[in-house]
Amino acid sequence: MAKVAEYTAVEFFRALRMNPVIPAVRTEGEPLQRALAGDHPAIFVLGGNVFKLTGTIGAEKDRPPVFVNVDLIGGVAGDTNGIGFLSQHVEGIISTNRHVIEMANSAGLITIQRLFALDLGTIERGLKLVKRAKPHCVEVLPALTYPVLAARHPEVLERPVLAGGLIKSPEEITLILEAGAVGVSTSFEALWKDA
Repeated sequence: MAKVAEYTAVEFFRALRMNPVIPAVRTEGEPLQRALAGDHPAIFVLGGNVFKLTGTIGAEKDRPPVFVNVDLIGGVAGDTNGIGFLSQHVEGIISTNRHVIEMANSAGLITIQRLFALDLGTIERGLKLVKRAKPHCVEVLPALTYPVLAARHPEVLERPVLAGGLIKSPEEITLILEAGAVGVSTSFEALWKDA
């Protein structure tokens, strides 16, 4: 099967300027179908079965770019073969694992490295991994920690930053964007709006 049409990081960041909200779905079921019907900068798939997912997105001719969290989706490993398989079906990869990010970079996928802002030690280790892996962007979780993290650790802004998790209102999105994030990801469907 031929590789998915090239979708570049530049196009992704341009789309985020038009609509900074990325739908996040946990399975390949109905929420994914609703997200695929919209005009979003991307869709984050955070679980489910890779074979059902590729069947669903393969049937869509005109769809938003799909980014898969390799750490959470079933049926595919975060190794060379798994990343090679995914590169034939999706535009991007999400992972906390530095090696997965590096392999996905080599495979021509857009890469997003997740950084959990749980405590100072976790943040410092995460920032070191990001510096080594060189993802296209970083996603800070939970999202509401991002403004404090950006103020205390401005080095996080060396790469474009997304924030995800626990977002429930347009005001929270505004707060996060004003702190310097380029976008947010959310599973809260009321916030998914078309550009």
